[in-house]
Amino acid sequence: MFFLWLLATALAQAADDPLMSVLDAELERTMAGWEGRDGAPYFVGYRAVDQVSYTIRARGGALADSSQQSSRSLDVQARVGSPALDSTHPIRSDGFSSRNFYRGVALPLGGDPLALETTIWAHTTDSIRKAQQAFSEVQASQRVRVEEEDTSGDFSAAAVVSDIRPQAALALDVPGWEAALVELSVALDAHEHIYRSEATLHAEQQDRYILTSEGTRIRQPRTWVRVSLQAQTRAEDGMDLQLYRWVDVPQPDALPDTAELTDWAQAVARDVVAMRAAPKQAPYSGPVLLRGAAAGVFVHEVLGHRVEGHRQKREHEGQTFKDLVGTMLLPPEISIVDDPTLAEYAGMPLNGHYAYDEEGVAAQPAVLVEDGVFQGFLMSRLPITAANESNGHGRAADSLQPVARMANTILSTSAPRSEAQLRRMLIAEAKASGQEWGLLVEDLAGGFTMTGRVMPNAYNIRAVTARRVYVDGRPDELVRGIDLVGTPLVALQNVVAAGDDPAVFNGFCGAESGSVPNAAVSPSLLLRSQELQRKEKGSQRPPLLPKPVPGGDS
Repeated sequence: MFFLWLLATALAQAADDPLMSVLDAELERTMAGWEGRDGAPYFVGYRAVDQVSYTIRARGGALADSSQQSSRSLDVQARVGSPALDSTHPIRSDGFSSRNFYRGVALPLGGDPLALETTIWAHTTDSIRKAQQAFSEVQASQRVRVEEEDTSGDFSAAAVVSDIRPQAALALDVPGWEAALVELSVALDAHEHIYRSEATLHAEQQDRYILTSEGTRIRQPRTWVRVSLQAQTRAEDGMDLQLYRWVDVPQPDALPDTAELTDWAQAVARDVVAMRAAPKQAPYSGPVLLRGAAAGVFVHEVLGHRVEGHRQKREHEGQTFKDLVGTMLLPPEISIVDDPTLAEYAGMPLNGHYAYDEEGVAAQPAVLVEDGVFQGFLMSRLPITAANESNGHGRAADSLQPVARMANTILSTSAPRSEAQLRRMLIAEAKASGQEWGLLVEDLAGGFTMTGRVMPNAYNIRAVTARRVYVDGRPDELVRGIDLVGTPLVALQNVVAAGDDPAVFNGFCGAESGSVPNAAVSPSLLLRSQELQRKEKGSQRPPLLPKPVPGGDS
């Protein structure tokens, strides 16, 4: 009775939402129509996104783009079989099979019920038929393949949720931002060696719908705004150098003001030109100090992807941490949690915040490392031997099947060191290893990691700004052209200490379920040893002729 009251309340709240009403009615009609039939789906889930996005770009003191776009999309997942074995089960082969069971379709804009009903009906019918075919293939594969290492099921139970939240609203002063970005593009383009630059604002307001045959009904809003500044130059040896700096916030009124953004633009231009003249760094293995945001990306790439639950089950995955629960991975003063319930950290918005994941499960903090000891995994509704319930980390971009993914990955320490202490420790480690200097990495452009068994189980972190810190007291020296590379267990064993300066890296993470918003939070980290490799380099010379200047000859 309590659930029925909740559902009735939620549907009353959604009565003025044609999309929710049609999705609900078509899901009920589908399940009633298939009841008792051969090959009936035991589960059908709808995910819909109703979105308005804005893009404004300026280059070289002129507006390059100002556009608004509205879109609606629907993903249908039909599961045939049972939670123990269903149509989403991977088909094993001598290599591995990657199958995507979400198939997206564009929905009509507006509130015409018949147009919506027809599109939803057709896409639901197609998804059920494909699930039936997939389940036949699964059953055939099970008869001829050896027993799997992980025999847990394909779908775990989850609480029924009814939560219809107010629809998203985003107030954007388009003419004001057009003018501001034009001025910022002038500041970015001021130096003669800046060959390309751009000031951009991208904003989205979206309502995300999740409806399942189990009874879950969710509408959750999301608004997101990014202002980004980028500038590119080319060194005399052909290496292209680019700086990209940005801020992500939930609403335009949380963005920095024009004066602060102008300071950013001038700093981006100054810093990228300074990189042009910096010496290239040769391959190196030695002590490295990662500044806060850079350290967050390190944790994301080295640990985060490898503790996503489905990777412990897929036999083509390296499963680095599968059997290490209860093992000391990091110094005892360090803990790591992934917590999508947090909207901000120390006053900074977190991009990975949400109330419910894409499977309709409430967001929950997942403790990954506590006092240095590895605790467990990020989980979707795909169970594994070590965990049979979701902890609210089933995530995906539109049209892709949710899997366990990071949200807000936060490293903390009970023994913070000051910047001066970490610098002294860096120098001490360099002396102890016979190095002339240690490396300070200040800025990153993200990274990537490989988690499988065929390719090296390794990571690559794209360093942008780095400095040599000399043991003899000489001034720090800016260097360019390096990436941080290595393997996960060795990298974690080399973590020595953490700072007192937690910083937020907001961005988007790509994996097999698409690009999803997330954040990495960490204080600075000192690594006893970290390998660097050369960054790729082009062969084109810088432009022969100087770029045009205001008032110059054409």
